[in-house]
Amino acid sequence: MAKPLDGIRVFDLTVAAVGPWATKLLGAMGADVIKVEAPGGDQLSHAVPPRIKGNSVLYISANHNKRMIELDLKQEADRAIALRILEKSDVFVNNMRPGAAERLGLGYDVVAQVNPRVIYVLASAYGRDGPMATEAGVDPTLQAFCGWCSIMGPERGRGEMFRHLAHLDLTTASTITQAVLEALIARDRTGEGQRIEIEMLTAAMALQTTRLAEYFATGEQPRPLGSASPTTAPHQAFECADQRFVAIAVERDEQWPGFCRAMKLPELVADQRFGSNPMRVRNRAALVEILEERFKSKPAAWWMIRLTSEKVPNGPAMRFDELRYHPQVRHNEHIVEIDTPHWGRLYVDGLPWKFSLTPAGPIRAGGKPGEHTAEVLAELGISHQAAGSSK
Repeated sequence: MAKPLDGIRVFDLTVAAVGPWATKLLGAMGADVIKVEAPGGDQLSHAVPPRIKGNSVLYISANHNKRMIELDLKQEADRAIALRILEKSDVFVNNMRPGAAERLGLGYDVVAQVNPRVIYVLASAYGRDGPMATEAGVDPTLQAFCGWCSIMGPERGRGEMFRHLAHLDLTTASTITQAVLEALIARDRTGEGQRIEIEMLTAAMALQTTRLAEYFATGEQPRPLGSASPTTAPHQAFECADQRFVAIAVERDEQWPGFCRAMKLPELVADQRFGSNPMRVRNRAALVEILEERFKSKPAAWWMIRLTSEKVPNGPAMRFDELRYHPQVRHNEHIVEIDTPHWGRLYVDGLPWKFSLTPAGPIRAGGKPGEHTAEVLAELGISHQAAGSSK
């Protein structure tokens, strides 16, 4: 059965997480992704622990669904091979520092000359123009620069960094994937390729749309609120008697009486301080103090049963060892096992979409640096010996 991107070839000149994750998603939709690395592979990804049989888990997980080749693009012969591949490619993705692709002789003008239909994607941290264009950026530095750290952290505390260091990386990767799909649709209409620029900073700002809107509407800097929502209350996580957390969300006034029944606090329904969502938000501190004491009187499962019976949105704070075997996760294949030739059986993230007519997947392991060089070059009629340093 055909996949969404069958027949699309992607020239993947990416490093670390942003670019590789985007091309991994394109590969999951059926694109033939050719990961092009310098001899020795993507050193940025290889340096990140932990490792499985000597290979970084970042490198393994970010390069599923790809064929791996090595070319020394500083050498004229290998650069010519790259252009031969690009001539027969639909998409070029690069997230090296601005100017790096041009220095390697693979700037947009050069590539578009050999293939005017190419979708040419350049991803950077801060943009390719402006005073910070040449600066390197990684997830933590972008978290700080984009203002995120000023709104994260405990209520009434100082801002802090969100320590899942790939959150902005993978958000930017998803933005790249979306842009490629949009550009392919545009090419179907116009017959022309185009250049696309994407910045991590833009993706980071998009994640903060609601808090930015709050700032622009009021002129006041949003404060860290821990797990709480700034617009509805109660809407946060509470610690229970067994030291487990339950996240709850009372988003509509009609949910409030049911929540009070679930908590066995019927007197709160008539309390004028909490009579509407705006009042509950205004009196959040007093409400949270009451609820924190009540939640600590029973274990998390007890509260979830009561909240669910009253149709109040709630959920446990899951650990990975619980998530891995949860029946909902297993039923929908949010986590799957795959066989790999180099690392044995691995648990990996499942496909983020389900197509009814053109199913994506299955997920397959990418391989080690240069593993598919001879195979790819043979398809293009290039002898392996002609590949210079890629021998």
